[in-house]
Amino acid sequence: MPRLYALILSGGAGTRLWPRSRKAQPKQFLDLIGERTLLQDTVERIVETIPTERIFAVAPPEHRVLIHEQLPELRADHLVVEPYPRGNAAAIALAMAALQAFDPDAVVAVLPSDHVVEKRSKFRDVLLAATAAAEQGKLVTLGVEPRGPDTGFGYIEAGDRLELKAPVPVHAVKRFVEKPKRDAAEKMIAAGGHYWNAGMFVWRTGDIVAAYREHLPKTAKAIDALAESVGSPRYESVLADAWEETDRTTIDYGVLEKADNVAVVPADIGWHDVGSWTRLAEIVGRDNWSSDGHVAVAADGNYAWAPGKLVAFVGVDELVLVDTPDAILVTSKARSEEVKEVVDRLRREEREDLL
Repeated sequence: MPRLYALILSGGAGTRLWPRSRKAQPKQFLDLIGERTLLQDTVERIVETIPTERIFAVAPPEHRVLIHEQLPELRADHLVVEPYPRGNAAAIALAMAALQAFDPDAVVAVLPSDHVVEKRSKFRDVLLAATAAAEQGKLVTLGVEPRGPDTGFGYIEAGDRLELKAPVPVHAVKRFVEKPKRDAAEKMIAAGGHYWNAGMFVWRTGDIVAAYREHLPKTAKAIDALAESVGSPRYESVLADAWEETDRTTIDYGVLEKADNVAVVPADIGWHDVGSWTRLAEIVGRDNWSSDGHVAVAADGNYAWAPGKLVAFVGVDELVLVDTPDAILVTSKARSEEVKEVVDRLRREEREDLL
């Protein structure tokens, strides 16, 4: 493996996983799947490929303590703190400034901290292929093999295969498709060559900064100013000024959808986005499931998180139950995305104790 770095993205509130995911401890810091948290699992699956000294993270100030508690091996100066949210294009740019100052020739894998990857050896092969393409000047995105016509993801249409010596094929990107309607998703799945956009990327720092200069020049100017001040007493004051000038957008919309050197690696890696209780239930199993045991009578497809309690499902199907010390959630799987509306209402009612 070449000199590859990792940037772990650790922003986001995870409101669709309320009441377990809270402002003080959002989903990436929770043990939703096993004994490790999603953040710890993200690092665990890459450390054999990317040593700890080449791992960076970007996060808001309120996550600083949690990250150091859960990742004590992470160097303190490898945690890049974004002052306040401005979209992931700005967050990634901030980290690119730090990486550019640390190693101007770095190839970087950008990985969200709230994903599940079950096939780790295949994930390593995908990273190798993506790195090979990045070394040829490509901005590489990982395209997850779709398991069906899901309308909750954006899609990537693959074009011609690139001539690369890599363990997994790499293709030019023909187009990006925003979250489609059901019939459009079904047509893309039937046509083949379309992949879910998982929000995982690999590129050289110089190439992504050049793309910022072309497509998001205000953010590129901020990167240059920050890179010159990294490690100096001026950094915080430069950050305060530069951050306000960054473009408030996503890396996909702001850069990748406009660039002409984007590639995709089809990734059959057992990937899951833990974005709702329904998606989490799909990961742990499709039958009835409970954190500490259950009894089911004429019931099927239910999920319960109720530590220390036996849950009895009687005559109900496809429900989610989440029991925490100060709140209980009951929802159908079909409408679990609407949990976010509960959080919005609690915020309007200024119920900070429940957020």
